[in-house]
Amino acid sequence: MEHFSMKRFKCFVVGLVFFLTTSIQGATQKEKHVYESSLDVGLEFQAYKLNYKKYRWDSSTTREDEGYGFNLALEWIPFVTVVGKFATSLGVGFNSVSNVPVNGTTANLYVFPVYGGLTYRGDFFKNQVIVPFVSAGVDLGFSTQSSKGGATQAGLRTYEGLYYTTGVELCLNAFDPYSGRELDSRVGINGVYLVVMYMQSEAINNSETVNLSHKEFRAGLRFEI
Repeated sequence: MEHFSMKRFKCFVVGLVFFLTTSIQGATQKEKHVYESSLDVGLEFQAYKLNYKKYRWDSSTTREDEGYGFNLALEWIPFVTVVGKFATSLGVGFNSVSNVPVNGTTANLYVFPVYGGLTYRGDFFKNQVIVPFVSAGVDLGFSTQSSKGGATQAGLRTYEGLYYTTGVELCLNAFDPYSGRELDSRVGINGVYLVVMYMQSEAINNSETVNLSHKEFRAGLRFEI
């Protein structure tokens, strides 16, 4: 009888250990899936067409030829509140307008823009499908113009402007929350967004010899980390 009771007690202990181990593993896995890393940084990749309608290719020639560009932007997100997200941003890019007819030859314009500003997003809850946003700041453009036939503007010239943007973001995590949580727990990416936006930049001084004022529509991807 005593031997039988001891056997039952051993079985009980083994079963209890197994139950506790399984429960801890399950709780750990569950916690892993709901874990969210801290939100501090936004990273964006954007591409677009643009037109420098006020840019002078020589002393008098302005044209409406379209060019192409891309931009990489990094944001610091110090405030995530119930009324939205506030961030500071810094962007750098590369724009080009190629093979533009200028006085019997062709010229190319290359611009390295730098943007710095503030952004507000109307993002009020986790995995909000549509997130509107606005931003504004300073736009610096470092440009050089080259040509094989004399339409060259020597040196690196600087444009100073003010810009504003408005647009919307589509939260991809909203369509697959489980994969979004896995991406967050594995590599720390809180959210992935498709972005479309309108941007306008105007020269601070319209009398500048280099006027890179422009309007453009951008599309890209945004990652919140």
